[in-house]
Amino acid sequence: MRIAVDMDEVIADTHAAQRAAYAQAGFTASDADLHGKHLRDLAPSDAVQQVQLQMSEGSFFANLDVIAGAVDAMADLYATHEVFIATAAMDYPASCAHKIAWLDRHFPFIAKDRIVLCGDKSIINADVLIDDHSRHFTHFAGQGVLFDALHNKTTDWPHRLTDWADVHTTLERIAR
Repeated sequence: MRIAVDMDEVIADTHAAQRAAYAQAGFTASDADLHGKHLRDLAPSDAVQQVQLQMSEGSFFANLDVIAGAVDAMADLYATHEVFIATAAMDYPASCAHKIAWLDRHFPFIAKDRIVLCGDKSIINADVLIDDHSRHFTHFAGQGVLFDALHNKTTDWPHRLTDWADVHTTLERIAR
């Protein structure tokens, strides 16, 4: 099976870094506040601008934490499937080099030619796309798997991955 995996909030904990950046800008929100929402949806515009500026500089993406269980799950998937990283890096073009360095540091087994830096993920030719944003599934030809995140808690999607421990069960259901 050919599997494309998003980076931010799927294998890289971008949310935690954004939370820290918003806290530095003077805004905090509880998990309950963020149920179905992004931090930028709730924060004052000056805090949003400050965090967006940090993210646009690119180095924001250099030191993200890894999502729990992602390294082992990805290594296992990589050994048994054709796996690609498909990240919408064009949202923050200056992030490209930082994202590649981050992947090299945390996922050294992923070959550089298996990293796709893109904007519109409909160009991805894969059986499955694991992503935290259902908007990327709209024109994607394969099956979308929604990776659970606070911002997508209210999104109804047939295939949801709540954590990396369930990836094989989810993929088996899709393959049937």
